[in-house]
Amino acid sequence: MDHASPDLFVGLIGLWTQTAVTLLLAALFGVLQRSGWRRTYFTVWAEAWVAMLCALVPLLIRYSLRVFPDALATVTASQDGAVSAVLYIAFQAARVHGWWLLLAGTLMYTRGFNALGRRRGAQGAALTFAVVSLLVGRDLETAIALQAPLVTAASALAGWHLLTLRAARRGVGSSVTGGVFMALAVVGAAYGVAFGLAAAGMRGPPALELLRTYHPYVDLPLQMLLGFGMVVIQMEDAKREVDDARTELAVSNDALRRLANYDPLTECLNRRAYAEGIGLEVAKSTFGTVAMLDMDNLKEINDAHGHAAGDELLAHCARTVRGSIRPLDRLYRWGGDEFLLVLPGAMPDGVAQRLAQVVAAAAAIPVGADRQLVRLEVSIGAADYASGDELPAAIDSADAAMYRTKRVRKNTPVRGAKTIPVPSR
Repeated sequence: MDHASPDLFVGLIGLWTQTAVTLLLAALFGVLQRSGWRRTYFTVWAEAWVAMLCALVPLLIRYSLRVFPDALATVTASQDGAVSAVLYIAFQAARVHGWWLLLAGTLMYTRGFNALGRRRGAQGAALTFAVVSLLVGRDLETAIALQAPLVTAASALAGWHLLTLRAARRGVGSSVTGGVFMALAVVGAAYGVAFGLAAAGMRGPPALELLRTYHPYVDLPLQMLLGFGMVVIQMEDAKREVDDARTELAVSNDALRRLANYDPLTECLNRRAYAEGIGLEVAKSTFGTVAMLDMDNLKEINDAHGHAAGDELLAHCARTVRGSIRPLDRLYRWGGDEFLLVLPGAMPDGVAQRLAQVVAAAAAIPVGADRQLVRLEVSIGAADYASGDELPAAIDSADAAMYRTKRVRKNTPVRGAKTIPVPSR
Protein backbone atom coordinates (compact mmCIF):
# COMPACT_ATOMS: atom_id res chain seq x y z
CA MET A 1 0.00 0.00 0.00
CA ASP A 2 1.21 3.54 -0.76
CA HIS A 3 0.54 4.87 2.71
CA ALA A 4 2.81 2.17 4.14
CA SER A 5 5.76 3.12 1.91
CA PRO A 6 9.35 3.10 3.25
CA ASP A 7 9.32 6.90 3.39
CA LEU A 8 6.48 6.77 5.92
CA PHE A 9 8.41 4.28 8.06
CA VAL A 10 11.49 6.51 7.97
CA GLY A 11 9.38 9.55 8.81
CA LEU A 12 7.72 7.68 11.69
CA ILE A 13 11.12 6.71 13.14
CA GLY A 14 12.24 10.34 12.89
CA LEU A 15 9.05 11.47 14.61
CA TRP A 16 9.55 8.98 17.43
CA THR A 17 13.09 10.28 17.89
CA GLN A 18 11.94 13.89 17.84
CA THR A 19 9.26 13.11 20.42
CA ALA A 20 11.78 11.39 22.68
CA VAL A 21 14.18 14.36 22.46
CA THR A 22 11.34 16.81 23.16
CA LEU A 23 10.34 14.73 26.17
CA LEU A 24 13.92 14.86 27.46
CA LEU A 25 14.08 18.63 26.93
CA ALA A 26 10.76 19.17 28.71
CA ALA A 27 11.99 17.01 31.60
CA LEU A 28 15.36 18.82 31.72
CA PHE A 29 13.77 22.25 31.76
CA GLY A 30 11.31 21.09 34.40
CA VAL A 31 14.09 19.74 36.63
CA LEU A 32 16.18 22.90 36.23
CA GLN A 33 13.18 25.09 36.94
CA ARG A 34 12.35 23.14 40.09
CA SER A 35 15.98 23.14 41.21
CA GLY A 36 16.06 26.86 41.80
CA TRP A 37 16.33 28.22 38.25
CA ARG A 38 13.10 30.11 38.74
CA ARG A 39 13.54 32.94 36.29
CA THR A 40 10.20 33.66 34.70
CA TYR A 41 11.40 33.51 31.09
CA PHE A 42 12.92 30.08 31.74
CA THR A 43 9.64 28.87 33.23
CA VAL A 44 7.82 30.01 30.09
CA TRP A 45 10.37 28.19 27.91
CA ALA A 46 9.84 25.04 30.02
CA GLU A 47 6.11 25.32 29.36
CA ALA A 48 6.86 25.77 25.66
CA TRP A 49 8.67 22.43 25.51
CA VAL A 50 5.74 20.75 27.25
CA ALA A 51 3.41 22.28 24.66
CA MET A 52 5.67 21.07 21.83
CA LEU A 53 5.57 17.58 23.33
CA CYS A 54 1.77 17.76 23.49
CA ALA A 55 1.79 18.72 19.79
CA LEU A 56 4.01 15.80 18.78
CA VAL A 57 1.96 13.12 20.54
CA PRO A 58 -1.19 13.47 18.34
CA LEU A 59 1.03 13.80 15.28
CA LEU A 60 2.82 10.60 16.29
CA ILE A 61 -0.50 8.83 16.73
CA ARG A 62 -1.74 9.96 13.33
CA TYR A 63 1.50 8.96 11.62
CA SER A 64 1.39 5.54 13.29
CA LEU A 65 -2.17 4.99 12.09
CA ARG A 66 -1.09 5.78 8.54
CA VAL A 67 1.80 3.33 8.75
CA PHE A 68 -0.25 0.64 10.51
CA PRO A 69 -3.78 1.01 9.07
CA ASP A 70 -4.91 -2.34 10.52
CA ALA A 71 -5.15 -0.63 13.91
CA LEU A 72 -8.31 1.08 12.64
CA ALA A 73 -9.78 -1.97 10.94
CA THR A 74 -12.78 -2.07 13.30
CA VAL A 75 -13.32 1.70 13.34
CA THR A 76 -16.08 3.19 11.21
CA ALA A 77 -15.48 6.03 8.82
CA SER A 78 -17.33 8.50 11.06
CA GLN A 79 -15.27 7.42 14.06
CA ASP A 80 -12.09 7.72 12.04
CA GLY A 81 -13.09 11.25 11.06
CA ALA A 82 -13.76 12.20 14.67
CA VAL A 83 -10.39 10.80 15.79
CA SER A 84 -8.65 12.68 12.99
CA ALA A 85 -10.40 15.92 13.91
CA VAL A 86 -9.46 15.63 17.58
CA LEU A 87 -5.83 14.82 16.77
CA TYR A 88 -5.72 17.63 14.25
CA ILE A 89 -7.07 20.23 16.70
CA ALA A 90 -4.75 19.01 19.47
CA PHE A 91 -1.72 19.19 17.18
CA GLN A 92 -2.55 22.62 15.82
CA ALA A 93 -3.48 24.21 19.15
CA ALA A 94 -0.51 22.79 21.08
CA ARG A 95 2.05 23.67 18.42
CA VAL A 96 0.81 27.22 17.89
CA HIS A 97 0.65 27.77 21.64
CA GLY A 98 4.15 26.28 22.02
CA TRP A 99 5.58 28.74 19.52
CA TRP A 100 3.83 31.61 21.27
CA LEU A 101 5.45 30.50 24.54
CA LEU A 102 8.88 30.32 22.90
CA LEU A 103 8.45 33.85 21.57
CA ALA A 104 6.95 35.12 24.84
CA GLY A 105 9.82 33.68 26.90
CA THR A 106 12.34 35.26 24.55
CA LEU A 107 10.65 38.65 24.76
CA MET A 108 10.57 38.35 28.55
CA TYR A 109 14.33 37.70 28.54
CA THR A 110 15.27 40.41 26.04
CA ARG A 111 12.70 43.16 26.64
CA GLY A 112 10.98 42.39 29.93
CA PHE A 113 7.69 41.62 28.14
CA ASN A 114 5.10 40.33 30.64
CA ALA A 115 3.57 37.25 29.02
CA LEU A 116 1.87 35.80 32.08
CA GLY A 117 -1.10 38.14 31.90
CA ARG A 118 -1.75 37.13 28.29
CA ARG A 119 -1.52 33.37 28.83
CA ARG A 120 -5.25 32.62 28.67
CA GLY A 121 -5.72 34.85 25.65
CA ALA A 122 -2.92 33.04 23.83
CA GLN A 123 -4.38 29.63 24.69
CA GLY A 124 -7.80 30.71 23.45
CA ALA A 125 -6.34 32.13 20.24
CA ALA A 126 -4.39 28.91 19.58
CA LEU A 127 -7.50 26.78 20.07
CA THR A 128 -9.55 29.08 17.84
CA PHE A 129 -6.89 28.89 15.13
CA ALA A 130 -6.93 25.08 15.33
CA VAL A 131 -10.72 24.84 15.05
CA VAL A 132 -10.95 27.34 12.19
CA SER A 133 -8.14 25.66 10.28
CA LEU A 134 -10.08 22.39 10.55
CA LEU A 135 -12.47 23.86 7.99
CA VAL A 136 -9.64 24.07 5.47
CA GLY A 137 -8.41 20.52 5.91
CA ARG A 138 -7.38 18.02 8.51
CA ASP A 139 -4.34 16.42 6.86
CA LEU A 140 -0.76 16.98 8.04
CA GLU A 141 0.22 18.90 4.92
CA THR A 142 -2.54 21.48 5.42
CA ALA A 143 -1.82 21.80 9.13
CA ILE A 144 1.89 22.54 8.68
CA ALA A 145 1.24 24.83 5.71
CA LEU A 146 -1.19 26.89 7.83
CA GLN A 147 1.25 27.02 10.74
CA ALA A 148 4.22 28.02 8.63
CA PRO A 149 3.60 31.80 8.53
CA LEU A 150 3.12 31.92 12.30
CA VAL A 151 6.20 29.79 12.98
CA THR A 152 8.32 31.81 10.57
CA ALA A 153 7.25 35.14 12.05
CA ALA A 154 7.71 33.98 15.66
CA SER A 155 11.13 32.46 14.93
CA ALA A 156 12.38 35.51 13.07
CA LEU A 157 11.17 37.91 15.78
CA ALA A 158 12.68 35.83 18.59
CA GLY A 159 15.97 35.47 16.73
CA TRP A 160 16.20 39.17 15.94
CA HIS A 161 15.63 40.15 19.58
CA LEU A 162 18.31 37.74 20.80
CA LEU A 163 20.90 38.66 18.18
CA THR A 164 20.45 42.41 18.79
CA LEU A 165 20.91 42.25 22.55
CA ARG A 166 23.17 44.83 24.18
CA ALA A 167 26.80 43.79 24.36
CA ALA A 168 26.65 43.53 28.16
CA ARG A 169 24.03 40.76 27.93
CA ARG A 170 25.18 39.11 24.74
CA GLY A 171 26.83 35.73 25.14
CA VAL A 172 27.23 32.27 23.67
CA GLY A 173 23.71 31.27 24.73
CA SER A 174 21.96 34.23 23.13
CA SER A 175 24.04 33.90 19.95
CA VAL A 176 23.33 30.18 19.58
CA THR A 177 19.64 30.50 20.43
CA GLY A 178 19.17 33.53 18.18
CA GLY A 179 20.95 31.78 15.31
CA VAL A 180 18.80 28.66 15.70
CA PHE A 181 15.63 30.76 15.76
CA MET A 182 16.71 32.38 12.49
CA ALA A 183 17.42 28.95 10.99
CA LEU A 184 13.97 27.80 12.10
CA ALA A 185 12.45 30.84 10.41
CA VAL A 186 14.08 29.84 7.13
CA VAL A 187 13.05 26.21 7.57
CA GLY A 188 9.52 27.28 8.53
CA ALA A 189 9.19 29.28 5.30
CA ALA A 190 10.45 26.28 3.30
CA TYR A 191 7.94 24.05 5.11
CA GLY A 192 5.16 26.45 4.15
CA VAL A 193 6.02 26.10 0.47
CA ALA A 194 6.65 22.33 0.53
CA PHE A 195 3.58 21.36 2.53
CA GLY A 196 1.44 23.99 0.82
CA LEU A 197 2.19 22.43 -2.55
CA ALA A 198 1.47 18.95 -1.18
CA ALA A 199 -1.86 20.13 0.30
CA ALA A 200 -2.81 21.49 -3.13
CA GLY A 201 -1.96 18.13 -4.75
CA MET A 202 1.15 19.44 -6.47
CA ARG A 203 4.71 18.17 -6.38
CA GLY A 204 7.45 20.64 -5.68
CA PRO A 205 11.17 20.53 -6.50
CA PRO A 206 13.03 17.41 -5.30
CA ALA A 207 14.71 19.34 -2.46
CA LEU A 208 11.35 20.46 -1.08
CA GLU A 209 9.96 16.94 -1.44
CA LEU A 210 12.87 15.57 0.59
CA LEU A 211 12.34 18.29 3.19
CA ARG A 212 8.66 17.41 3.45
CA THR A 213 9.33 13.68 3.75
CA TYR A 214 12.18 13.85 6.24
CA HIS A 215 11.20 16.99 8.16
CA PRO A 216 11.57 15.31 11.60
CA TYR A 217 15.28 14.85 10.90
CA VAL A 218 15.59 18.54 10.07
CA ASP A 219 13.68 19.61 13.19
CA LEU A 220 15.60 17.27 15.49
CA PRO A 221 19.09 18.90 15.47
CA LEU A 222 17.61 22.41 15.45
CA GLN A 223 15.42 21.52 18.40
CA MET A 224 18.40 20.13 20.34
CA LEU A 225 20.49 23.23 19.59
CA LEU A 226 17.61 25.48 20.64
CA GLY A 227 17.29 23.73 23.99
CA PHE A 228 21.07 23.83 24.46
CA GLY A 229 21.19 27.56 23.75
CA MET A 230 18.37 28.26 26.20
CA VAL A 231 20.11 26.35 28.98
CA VAL A 232 23.34 28.25 28.27
CA ILE A 233 21.43 31.55 28.46
CA GLN A 234 20.17 30.52 31.89
CA MET A 235 23.68 29.53 33.00
CA GLU A 236 25.12 32.83 31.77
CA ASP A 237 22.43 34.73 33.67
CA ALA A 238 23.26 32.73 36.79
CA LYS A 239 26.97 33.48 36.31
CA ARG A 240 26.26 37.21 36.05
CA GLU A 241 24.30 37.05 39.28
CA VAL A 242 27.09 35.12 41.00
CA ASP A 243 29.69 37.62 39.73
CA ASP A 244 27.57 40.51 40.99
CA ALA A 245 27.17 38.79 44.35
CA ARG A 246 30.93 38.17 44.57
CA THR A 247 31.67 41.80 43.76
CA GLU A 248 29.19 42.98 46.37
CA LEU A 249 30.64 40.51 48.86
CA ALA A 250 34.18 41.72 48.12
CA VAL A 251 33.09 45.32 48.67
CA SER A 252 31.36 44.34 51.90
CA ASN A 253 34.43 42.39 53.03
CA ASP A 254 36.66 45.38 52.28
CA ALA A 255 34.33 47.62 54.25
CA LEU A 256 34.26 45.19 57.17
CA ARG A 257 38.01 44.77 57.04
CA ARG A 258 38.45 48.51 57.09
CA LEU A 259 36.09 48.82 60.05
CA ALA A 260 38.01 46.08 61.84
CA ASN A 261 41.53 47.37 61.07
CA TYR A 262 41.20 51.13 60.80
CA ASP A 263 40.40 53.72 63.42
CA PRO A 264 37.38 55.64 62.07
CA LEU A 265 38.32 58.91 63.80
CA THR A 266 41.94 59.27 62.67
CA GLU A 267 41.81 56.88 59.64
CA CYS A 268 44.97 55.24 60.98
CA LEU A 269 45.52 51.52 61.21
CA ASN A 270 44.58 50.29 64.66
CA ARG A 271 46.29 48.02 67.18
CA ARG A 272 44.43 44.99 65.88
CA ALA A 273 45.83 45.65 62.41
CA TYR A 274 49.34 45.68 63.91
CA ALA A 275 48.65 42.39 65.73
CA GLU A 276 47.55 40.82 62.42
CA GLY A 277 50.65 42.15 60.63
CA ILE A 278 48.71 44.46 58.30
CA GLY A 279 51.05 47.03 56.79
CA LEU A 280 54.17 45.40 58.24
CA GLU A 281 55.33 43.33 55.26
CA VAL A 282 58.15 45.74 54.37
CA ALA A 283 58.95 46.61 57.97
CA LYS A 284 59.48 42.97 58.96
CA SER A 285 61.77 42.28 56.03
CA THR A 286 64.34 44.94 56.84
CA PHE A 287 65.72 47.15 59.61
CA GLY A 288 64.13 50.42 60.63
CA THR A 289 62.90 52.73 63.36
CA VAL A 290 59.72 52.91 65.41
CA ALA A 291 58.39 55.99 67.17
CA MET A 292 55.75 56.32 69.88
CA LEU A 293 53.76 59.57 70.04
CA ASP A 294 51.51 60.57 72.95
CA MET A 295 49.45 63.75 73.12
CA ASP A 296 50.09 65.79 76.27
CA ASN A 297 47.18 68.23 76.16
CA LEU A 298 44.30 65.97 75.14
CA LYS A 299 42.86 65.57 78.66
CA GLU A 300 42.79 69.29 79.34
CA ILE A 301 41.16 69.93 75.96
CA ASN A 302 38.51 67.28 76.73
CA ASP A 303 37.90 68.79 80.16
CA ALA A 304 37.75 72.37 78.91
CA HIS A 305 35.97 72.00 75.58
CA GLY A 306 34.42 68.52 75.49
CA HIS A 307 35.34 65.23 73.87
CA ALA A 308 34.34 66.44 70.40
CA ALA A 309 37.12 69.02 70.65
CA GLY A 310 39.51 66.30 71.76
CA ASP A 311 38.51 64.20 68.76
CA GLU A 312 39.28 67.13 66.44
CA LEU A 313 42.73 67.44 67.99
CA LEU A 314 43.40 63.69 67.64
CA ALA A 315 42.45 63.77 63.97
CA HIS A 316 44.63 66.86 63.48
CA CYS A 317 47.59 65.07 65.06
CA ALA A 318 47.13 62.04 62.78
CA ARG A 319 46.87 64.25 59.66
CA THR A 320 49.97 66.19 60.67
CA VAL A 321 52.12 63.09 61.17
CA ARG A 322 50.73 61.31 58.12
CA GLY A 323 51.55 64.30 55.94
CA SER A 324 55.24 64.11 56.88
CA ILE A 325 55.97 60.40 56.30
CA ARG A 326 56.71 58.22 53.29
CA PRO A 327 54.15 55.95 51.57
CA LEU A 328 55.86 52.84 52.96
CA ASP A 329 55.75 54.13 56.56
CA ARG A 330 52.82 52.99 58.71
CA LEU A 331 50.95 55.00 61.34
CA TYR A 332 48.84 53.13 63.92
CA ARG A 333 46.54 54.49 66.56
CA TRP A 334 47.95 52.51 69.46
CA GLY A 335 45.23 53.43 71.92
CA GLY A 336 43.63 56.55 73.37
CA ASP A 337 45.93 59.46 72.52
CA GLU A 338 48.93 57.29 71.67
CA PHE A 339 50.24 56.58 68.13
CA LEU A 340 52.83 54.12 66.79
CA LEU A 341 54.86 55.05 63.72
CA VAL A 342 56.85 52.34 61.91
CA LEU A 343 59.52 53.56 59.46
CA PRO A 344 61.15 50.68 57.53
CA GLY A 345 64.75 51.29 56.43
CA ALA A 346 65.00 54.51 58.44
CA MET A 347 67.94 55.23 60.75
CA PRO A 348 67.00 56.29 64.30
CA ASP A 349 69.26 59.35 64.38
CA GLY A 350 67.08 62.41 64.38
CA VAL A 351 63.72 60.65 63.81
CA ALA A 352 62.24 61.89 67.08
CA GLN A 353 63.66 65.38 66.56
CA ARG A 354 62.26 65.59 63.03
CA LEU A 355 58.84 64.48 64.22
CA ALA A 356 59.01 67.03 67.04
CA GLN A 357 59.74 69.74 64.49
CA VAL A 358 56.78 68.65 62.36
CA VAL A 359 54.47 68.74 65.38
CA ALA A 360 55.82 72.11 66.56
CA ALA A 361 55.30 73.58 63.08
CA ALA A 362 51.71 72.35 62.83
CA ALA A 363 49.12 75.10 62.71
CA ALA A 364 46.80 75.66 65.63
CA ILE A 365 43.21 74.60 65.03
CA PRO A 366 39.95 76.00 66.43
CA VAL A 367 38.10 73.58 68.73
CA GLY A 368 34.99 73.59 70.89
CA ALA A 369 31.97 75.82 70.80
CA ASP A 370 34.08 78.94 71.25
CA ARG A 371 36.49 77.81 68.49
CA GLN A 372 39.53 78.51 70.61
CA LEU A 373 42.85 77.95 68.81
CA VAL A 374 44.78 74.99 70.19
CA ARG A 375 48.24 73.73 69.23
CA LEU A 376 49.48 70.16 69.30
CA GLU A 377 51.55 69.12 72.30
CA VAL A 378 53.08 65.68 71.77
CA SER A 379 55.74 63.61 73.54
CA ILE A 380 57.81 61.37 71.26
CA GLY A 381 60.16 58.47 71.81
CA ALA A 382 62.05 56.50 69.14
CA ALA A 383 64.04 53.26 68.91
CA ASP A 384 65.57 51.20 66.14
CA TYR A 385 65.21 47.52 65.22
CA ALA A 386 67.44 45.24 63.14
CA SER A 387 64.83 42.70 62.04
CA GLY A 388 61.13 41.97 62.24
CA ASP A 389 61.67 39.83 65.33
CA GLU A 390 62.97 42.87 67.21
CA LEU A 391 59.90 45.02 66.51
CA PRO A 392 58.15 44.31 69.87
CA ALA A 393 61.28 45.13 71.87
CA ALA A 394 61.83 48.30 69.84
CA ILE A 395 58.25 49.41 70.51
CA ASP A 396 58.76 48.88 74.23
CA SER A 397 61.98 50.92 74.09
CA ALA A 398 60.31 53.73 72.14
CA ASP A 399 57.41 53.70 74.58
CA ALA A 400 59.79 54.04 77.54
CA ALA A 401 61.60 56.90 75.78
CA MET A 402 58.28 58.61 75.12
CA TYR A 403 57.33 58.47 78.81
CA ARG A 404 60.73 59.89 79.80
CA THR A 405 60.06 62.74 77.40
CA LYS A 406 56.60 63.24 78.91
CA ARG A 407 58.12 63.55 82.42
CA VAL A 408 60.54 66.18 81.15
CA ARG A 409 57.67 68.10 79.51
CA LYS A 410 55.74 68.15 82.77
CA ASN A 411 58.69 69.68 84.55
CA THR A 412 59.59 71.99 81.66
CA PRO A 413 56.38 72.97 79.78
CA VAL A 414 57.10 73.81 76.16
CA ARG A 415 55.02 74.21 73.04
CA GLY A 416 55.45 71.29 70.64
CA ALA A 417 57.49 68.26 71.72
CA LYS A 418 60.68 68.01 73.65
CA THR A 419 62.13 64.53 73.25
CA ILE A 420 64.72 62.21 74.68
CA PRO A 421 65.62 59.68 71.95
CA VAL A 422 66.88 56.25 72.89
CA PRO A 423 70.55 55.69 71.96
CA SER A 424 71.07 53.37 68.97
CA ARG A 425 71.78 49.79 69.85
